[in-house]
Amino acid sequence: MAMKGAHSQSSGDPKKRKFQNKKSSADDNLSPANKKRALKHERQSHRKHASSVQPAKELWNQLRVKTNDKETNIKLCAELHELLKGKCLEVAMQHDASRCVQGVLQYGNEQMRLEVVKELCGGDAKKDDDTKNQNVNLAELCKIQYAHFVVLKMIKYGSRNEECIKLIVKSLKKQMTKLAIHSVGARVVELLFGTFPPKSVAPLKLELYGPQYALFASVNTTGKDNSPTLPSLTEFVEDNPDKREPTLAHLQALLQKGLDKSLTGFGYFHSLLLDYASIASPEDIRSFLTPALAEHSLHLLSTRAGTKVVCECAAYGTVKDRKKMLKCLKGYTRSSLKHRDAYLAVLRMCDVMDDTVLVNKMLLGELHQNPDNEKNEDDDENKPSPILDLVLSDSGSKLFLLLLVAKEEMSSSDDDKATPRWHKLLDPYEVSALHQNPTVTENGEEVPTSKKESGTRRRELLVYLKELLVDVCTKHTEELMRSKSGSKVLIEVCENFASEELFQAIVDVCADDSEDEKALPLFEDPVGHLTMKHLFLSESKKSSDDDDLSLARMFYAKFEEELGSIATSNRGAFVLSSLLQTCVKDEAKKALKSHKKEITKLAKGGKDVKKLAGCKVLLEALK
Repeated sequence: MAMKGAHSQSSGDPKKRKFQNKKSSADDNLSPANKKRALKHERQSHRKHASSVQPAKELWNQLRVKTNDKETNIKLCAELHELLKGKCLEVAMQHDASRCVQGVLQYGNEQMRLEVVKELCGGDAKKDDDTKNQNVNLAELCKIQYAHFVVLKMIKYGSRNEECIKLIVKSLKKQMTKLAIHSVGARVVELLFGTFPPKSVAPLKLELYGPQYALFASVNTTGKDNSPTLPSLTEFVEDNPDKREPTLAHLQALLQKGLDKSLTGFGYFHSLLLDYASIASPEDIRSFLTPALAEHSLHLLSTRAGTKVVCECAAYGTVKDRKKMLKCLKGYTRSSLKHRDAYLAVLRMCDVMDDTVLVNKMLLGELHQNPDNEKNEDDDENKPSPILDLVLSDSGSKLFLLLLVAKEEMSSSDDDKATPRWHKLLDPYEVSALHQNPTVTENGEEVPTSKKESGTRRRELLVYLKELLVDVCTKHTEELMRSKSGSKVLIEVCENFASEELFQAIVDVCADDSEDEKALPLFEDPVGHLTMKHLFLSESKKSSDDDDLSLARMFYAKFEEELGSIATSNRGAFVLSSLLQTCVKDEAKKALKSHKKEITKLAKGGKDVKKLAGCKVLLEALK
């Protein structure tokens, strides 16, 4: 009875009675879907600014039509802006109305955008406590799933307006450490650092380094315009050694929070990781950074900074961590080698991993598979080499050069300071990323992170690629000789794996005309003639007997009767001048003796004869 009474009492609830009174006979005839739609509109009508939001959404639907002309968009946008004026902050936080504010920023003129930015940033507010609240509100917008799209549009379409940039940067000050590790706010930080000028966002970046840097970093006035600049984090730590540990602790805590939220795909986070690695000791990298990033290595390879971090982790990581990194790269060797930054990680793994069998299985094994498997499946002879695209690419060829050139081999130079020859095949940044013999301190002693000698690792890995390298140089000789990257690989393959078949292929290419009618003859090709020149110079440095295999002898035997015509071209003369430094110099001088008068004429030049620098060099070599 008590329950019955309770039920009768609840049925008399005024709220329920009020809801029931709203129902009409027309509502009873509605379908379930229409009832649900009507209930949705009923709820939306009670939201803040509902009277403005509904017509604003209708205007936005018209505004986003791609066939609209410019005048129509301006008219619609002006109406939309008028509806939302003074309400942008609240409307931007509504999931279904946020796009209306975005529409004003995207399609509006400079004045409309500036007014919206001022409203969202609190630019028109008085300088009191309300201003602080407004500044915080923009940071809060960055953290809301739908509202942060408004901030992204502000950054994208306000990047050319100095006033917009200043307002946005000012509003986000003292908020960066929170936004940088927020799963939604990180997207705003990424676009902000990538879009706005570096000088404008520099104060925001400084917040990520912690209070130590903000308080004690001294301003420099170096530069062309003597503008005030702050030192890099590395310079700051060098000038203030006592601030190193607090700065490291702050960065480590910040990075750990970012790693917990899987922010490894953002470029600014890669830069932050690199800043940490630049001031951290090898032991810090080994104990904190490498274990945390080992399984996220692939995400870091999208940027230059992230790739440098992976290289540092590979250099100082343990065997276990290196294997995890290797597994991440499995299946991505070819695409990484052709990427503008990621190739360095593959080079580093090959450079420091002691387990060369595992490196071959995880990384190099992929190179034996032709990327165009569907083509020429039955014709092995016409099938292109699986590494041709890599050898011809600037980044991919560096893997083969790194394995073909010994680290201890020094370049033959007239300078007092001889440098390793492999340094000349890479740029300074690559050399710094692949620094040799990394060590960590254990029990007060410096211990190398790799046990094998670098030469041993190189030779073991080269065994797996020897057949591929010889095959690509034999099958695609002309393509390699006319390519800057390919010619370097060809020269080193001839140096390491000289064979009669390979030398014969080179000589045949010099004799045959190119299939491409527009292509110059090889002796006149800007790259091809240099390839032949370096091949002869490389051979001239070796002491050879009469029975030894020689490219110069094979070349001379083929072109003995044509040396005179080759000598009359500028680039051809340079090739012959290098031939005169090989084992066939006496025979070549005799063959060119009858053409010396013509070579002298071309070397000196005249009224009707163009002076050729190559002939001048050749004439000196003939003396």
